[in-house]
Amino acid sequence: MKRLLSLLLLITPLFVQAGGQETATIWSAVQVLEDILNEPSEETLPVQLLQRSDGVVILPGMLSVGWGVGVSHGNGVMLFRKERRWNDPIFVSMSGASIGYQIGAQSSDVILTFKRPNTINSLLNGKITLGVDAAIAAGPVGRDTTVATDATLDSEIYSWSRSRGLFAGVALDGSALSVDDEANAAFYDQPGISGEEILQRPTDNRSSGLRRLKALLNQGEK
Repeated sequence: MKRLLSLLLLITPLFVQAGGQETATIWSAVQVLEDILNEPSEETLPVQLLQRSDGVVILPGMLSVGWGVGVSHGNGVMLFRKERRWNDPIFVSMSGASIGYQIGAQSSDVILTFKRPNTINSLLNGKITLGVDAAIAAGPVGRDTTVATDATLDSEIYSWSRSRGLFAGVALDGSALSVDDEANAAFYDQPGISGEEILQRPTDNRSSGLRRLKALLNQGEK
């Protein structure tokens, strides 16, 4: 397990540009959302459910490697909605493990949506274990609005993944979602900045990537 995790952490930096890593992560999240919104197939994440959420986590290119025991790790962004405005991103990482017949490596885009205030507060404290600190379920799939409005959606967090172009709900029980303090300090040029402090800042759409990301999250809202 330790050997696999070490390999994963060595491989992950190869998927981001040298320098400007946080900006590259934002643009990768933009690409994930654009693909979802432009997906011609009906088998995709219900956009209405994304729009109705109070928070979203986007982890582009989450890498999983395994040989009997699998480990996964990814970096991404977490945004919260308040009074119809999306706050500036909090950078996060997520790691997990699984047991079963598996071999090789795979990259997947992962999206989490959540709505309940206690879940948001737990995330801001720094780290939660999905399925333990917050209930998580595989999200429904389907572009039809009835999927997002008629389904019994009573979990705190819903999750999806996209691998090889296919979208699907996915269970991520046991995965640890953590605030990435180093990435936040680098992006905001403020060592030690907390998630709470980021949310209390006036929103600053200083980068074209961040402007595009928020525009996509707002797309289709009335």
